[in-house]
Amino acid sequence: MWTFWLQLMLISASVQQVTSSGAGRHSLQAFATYISGPSQLPKFSTVLMLDDLQVAYYDSTLGRLVSSNRDRTPLDLGDKMTEIIKRGHLVMRQRLEDSKQYFNQTEGLHVLQTMTGCEIQDGQPTFIMSRDGFDGQDINVRMHNMTHFSCTTGDGWASLWDAARWQILENLYRHLYLPTCEALLKQLLEQKKKLLTRRVPPRLRVFSRQGKGGALLTCLATDFYPRHINLTLLRDGRQVEEDQLSAGPVLPNANGLYQVRKTLVLTEQELQQKHNYTCTAAHLSLDNRLQVSWRAESYHSRRAHMVSPFVLVALILLLLLLLVLAKCGKPHRDSVETESETQRL
Repeated sequence: MWTFWLQLMLISASVQQVTSSGAGRHSLQAFATYISGPSQLPKFSTVLMLDDLQVAYYDSTLGRLVSSNRDRTPLDLGDKMTEIIKRGHLVMRQRLEDSKQYFNQTEGLHVLQTMTGCEIQDGQPTFIMSRDGFDGQDINVRMHNMTHFSCTTGDGWASLWDAARWQILENLYRHLYLPTCEALLKQLLEQKKKLLTRRVPPRLRVFSRQGKGGALLTCLATDFYPRHINLTLLRDGRQVEEDQLSAGPVLPNANGLYQVRKTLVLTEQELQQKHNYTCTAAHLSLDNRLQVSWRAESYHSRRAHMVSPFVLVALILLLLLLLVLAKCGKPHRDSVETESETQRL
């Protein structure tokens, strides 16, 4: 169900500023969810994203737009934005009912998810789009750029619309939705200029843990902004090929910063060869590359250090056992000696 939502979040996160808050490529996206059926979640909720920053949140339980306010500056979107979101609430409720009827799934829990938003390049609008998903499946994608309007309907209910209805929708995208989104995007860029143009350098670590038949060596960069970073792993000064590495995507931290890691599997034979591994990171916040090195000797010394406490505990237990046996055997020897003395008497 949530695969569609994650895809939309990745689309938003891929759009970043290039030079400053007024230049480069920027986007404003709203991620909305409407739920019908039994659920503890709000019936309707919307997250407003400026590039990769969450700036506001709305759900039908609160009935108002709440600023994320990460930089502690007031967020003034006016009443118009709240009215747009409330209208979206009504539209999505109707679209969900249309989808349930169209797919003949009227019972149980169902979810309609929508991403809608626009993008500007160097201050000029480039496109506005909207994408719908019903129970995790794409059903309709609509986009208007500066030359034409297009729609991919898939198996959605919009495939039943006639030409007149599509013409009305195209006019709305061209003359209302795009200008409104563009104006709001520029307003937010000005309000969030300081947050968008910040440069936070990464913290770099390289560490290992014991694995089957060897070790796993991980290069981790964390707590950096913006999200674009070049993370590499070197073996004796030469870059390790990417197909040898296990690398995940750049992920957000809870503090609004990012992290990414790359992992290399080392066999026992490679560990014995005592290569020197270096994790390096290049980022907009850095004048020079960061680098942290690791050698196989450190892995073996740490592994020996991990084993030594167990050996120490075993020695202590053995010593205690010997003391107990010695103590228990002493009264027996005393009684034997006393009996021998009595017999001699």
